[in-house]
Amino acid sequence: MANTITALSLAGLILALPALGAASAVAAVAEDRVSMPAGLEAYVAARVLEAEGRYREAIDAYTRALGEAPEVGEVRRAYASMLLEIGMADRVLVVLGDAVDLDPEGLQLRALALAQQAGRRPELAAEAEAALRTALEAQPGDPGLLFALAQVLQRKGDLREAQEVVAALRADRPGNPRLVETDADLLRATGRGDEAVELYRSCSAAGPGAASCREKLVELLVELDRPGDAGEAMLGWLGDLELDALMRAAVLLWEGGRFERSLETARRVLAKAPDAPRALALEAHLLAALGRHEEAIARFLALAKKSPEDVDLMLALAWSLGRSGDLDEARRWLERGWKVAGAQPASRQYLSCLLTGARLELLAAKPGAARDWLERLSDRSLAGSDWVRLLAETYRSQQDWPGGVAAMVRVAPELEGRAQRDAEAMEAEFRLRVDDPRAWRRLRPLLDSPELEDVLSGLQVLQALERWQDLAREGAAAGARFPDSRDILFARGAALERLGEATAAEEVFLRLLEANPGDASAANYLGYMWADRGENLDRALELVSLAVAREPDNVAYLDSLGWVHFRLGNLGEAERWLRRAVELDGSEADGTMLCHLGEVLLAKQERDEGRRLLQLGLGRGCEDADRLRSLLEPAGDGRD
Repeated sequence: MANTITALSLAGLILALPALGAASAVAAVAEDRVSMPAGLEAYVAARVLEAEGRYREAIDAYTRALGEAPEVGEVRRAYASMLLEIGMADRVLVVLGDAVDLDPEGLQLRALALAQQAGRRPELAAEAEAALRTALEAQPGDPGLLFALAQVLQRKGDLREAQEVVAALRADRPGNPRLVETDADLLRATGRGDEAVELYRSCSAAGPGAASCREKLVELLVELDRPGDAGEAMLGWLGDLELDALMRAAVLLWEGGRFERSLETARRVLAKAPDAPRALALEAHLLAALGRHEEAIARFLALAKKSPEDVDLMLALAWSLGRSGDLDEARRWLERGWKVAGAQPASRQYLSCLLTGARLELLAAKPGAARDWLERLSDRSLAGSDWVRLLAETYRSQQDWPGGVAAMVRVAPELEGRAQRDAEAMEAEFRLRVDDPRAWRRLRPLLDSPELEDVLSGLQVLQALERWQDLAREGAAAGARFPDSRDILFARGAALERLGEATAAEEVFLRLLEANPGDASAANYLGYMWADRGENLDRALELVSLAVAREPDNVAYLDSLGWVHFRLGNLGEAERWLRRAVELDGSEADGTMLCHLGEVLLAKQERDEGRRLLQLGLGRGCEDADRLRSLLEPAGDGRD
């Protein structure tokens, strides 16, 4: 048949293409044939041109071949395949024509072309999905079709099915970085962030997609409120000369409470760029956060000489001076900052001055002076949660509950958004402290609110007042309305533990850890709970160690780790971790933490320091106070 390209001649021709030009390949076939079939010469030329990457010329040749032999499916499919490869999906559909008589390969090409077009034209997504499912009936398990189906489903918003398709593909091809990244993207989009984190980690190690996976890993960890983990991940791939990225990592570590690690990273930047202003400023702030105020003050003073009008530096210096005990000098720097920012009432620095002034006066035990600073804010719409909470603290520090109620009632109508909700929560707290029946009228709308943040504010009031029975009840009701809220479940677990319902509390925290094995605060709470009861000590050590690894400078976690070691009889390790916690907490160290260290030192027969720390801790308030007082009696010195 003169118009048919035979399978034999086509197979021989394809084998010849890599080594021959178009003319030579045609001549090679012609030697075995008396006459050239219609379209064969143009088809051969098209394939050679395609192989050489000369796509414009190949399109012309394919068009000629198709015009000369329109009934030959091989020409049509080859042409469509090339068009698909170079992104001309609209022409693929024209070349393939009606889908009714397409063979499996034609169905595949048409479906892939529709999927490609759906990326630019969302209205084609449903048609593309139908075509892909039809093609898969003819070629079940085809990876290209399945991946295209997953992409179309993702564009349509059918994320769960898309993820299931990609996960199945990835199971057959575990080393494929594109599948790993796509699966991680879909897990992230469906709220399975912790699983997505692990996949992004695996594809960020190396390979062509590593840069994309690294950026997505950092973004996701920040979204999950794990900035410290994000900074730590960045350090795994950054070199000493990537200064901007190192600064980003240092800031993330700072935000995640990993102050020592952040300081190390800032100093890596300073080792290469000693005058880098951002790194110098961060170093000073980190020293202050670590309680190393004398060093911080020296850094801030040097920075202030270079930037004498920088209000943020003045305020940071004032705070460090205050924390170091030099309140008069702190006030002088605060006033210098106020001279600059006080004339700009709408600026961020204006509000920062007011907040710093209030904090310094509270530090000096002068709540009236603290209120004076806060009351300078004439436009209350600029106030935020910090302003409201500091104002509340000026009354809480004096236990002036009626005054606190009056203040919150007065300012709430002038506030906006979250600040207004906070004022309502503080009012409810102060009324509850004096058993005012109107307290629940203020608290109830927060607890019953459709907004999760409002509900959490209400629960925090009950937690602050240690109303554990109320917290357990309201936490259960809120959990029924917000079943996915980790914070509500955590609050309920804490309430159950304080009510002595240890088994129920344990179930709550185990549930939290099952949902997120990296939940540092849940791991710490359960580990400390077990340690305090002398149970599951090896597992408690694992959990608290996990929490410390996540947040190495969290003093509560360090205290827990020291306490677990104490319960295990590891007195040296217990002292090491507890001293670290006390040092980080500075001069205002928590009473329970001081008592823990004091008890460890008594057990080590270091009686003088042990007794001193116990007395100091008891004065600040600590758990199990009656038992600890008995240790101060002459016969009680030593380990309980």
